[in-house]
Amino acid sequence: MVRPLYGGVGCCFCLHRVLPAEEFSSIPDNHALEIAPEALRAVLQWVLSRGLEVISIDAVPERLARPTGRKFVCFVFDDGYRDNLVHALPIFREFQMLFAVSITNGFVEGNAPVWWYALERLLVQSEAVQFAWEGRKVKFPCPGRDERIVAFEAIAKMVRACSLQTRAALLAQIFPDDAMWRGSRLIMTWNEVRSMHNDPLVTICAHTLGHHTLNRLTEAEAFAELRDSKADLEDQLNTPVRHLAFPFGGRNAVGDREFLLARKAGFQMAFTTRGGNLFAAHQHFLDRLPRWSVSGNRDLFRLLSASDSGLPTACEYRGRRVVTD
Repeated sequence: MVRPLYGGVGCCFCLHRVLPAEEFSSIPDNHALEIAPEALRAVLQWVLSRGLEVISIDAVPERLARPTGRKFVCFVFDDGYRDNLVHALPIFREFQMLFAVSITNGFVEGNAPVWWYALERLLVQSEAVQFAWEGRKVKFPCPGRDERIVAFEAIAKMVRACSLQTRAALLAQIFPDDAMWRGSRLIMTWNEVRSMHNDPLVTICAHTLGHHTLNRLTEAEAFAELRDSKADLEDQLNTPVRHLAFPFGGRNAVGDREFLLARKAGFQMAFTTRGGNLFAAHQHFLDRLPRWSVSGNRDLFRLLSASDSGLPTACEYRGRRVVTD
């Protein structure tokens, strides 16, 4: 295969959820995490049609060090949603393709909220959402979808900007009854995670303890999020966990400090959400590998074309091919 100049030797796709269209979120930020089963099949069929090789993320370092043969692709699903088991796994079995799932331990344990879906439920069920924060009363009327979207985006921005302690305090204000988020079966149980781990197509990797914006945490807190998520997963699965997918992996969420902490925590590889293809030079930057984000809000085949050519990244980085920052 002739690789375009910016096409790279491989690429990684970041996904989250696979579920029927009738279950899609009405909030754009949440729908960005969702694709339908037929869309996933279309992605895997495209991979076949392009002659790309789907590999385990365990094989990525070796392929970067010895970039011969076909261009490779790997898939990583973030967070640990139950529909990865129910809907995604059967489709990957149909195609006999490999993929990975990054687990947020606190989501599985039930001591960290998947707050973005909890917030959507709260907005749908309320005429208005109001709470006290930083010495003032905050109120968001939400009688219709447009108002709910505005409220969601404003509140989500507040939550993502929080430190470890202030996020807990803010969520306690937004959700005084924590049953709003504890009652959900969005996330797999530990038994279901182990079932995924035992499937030969699946690799489990880490996604931190509580899915925080890491650069909002102190160095000690961020390191604990990384180190303890790895250790706890290894205890649950009785196997080494070598790789990490950063939560909120954009430039405004993780940087050199977090990359160093990932290495210190013992991860061989860490993936961001900076868009870009993988090149041989990335073998020297295994702690900050880019991924293409598959979004329910974006044209699927435009994304696949972008990953094939790499041209959007080349334009964004003024001709630089290797995304590391």
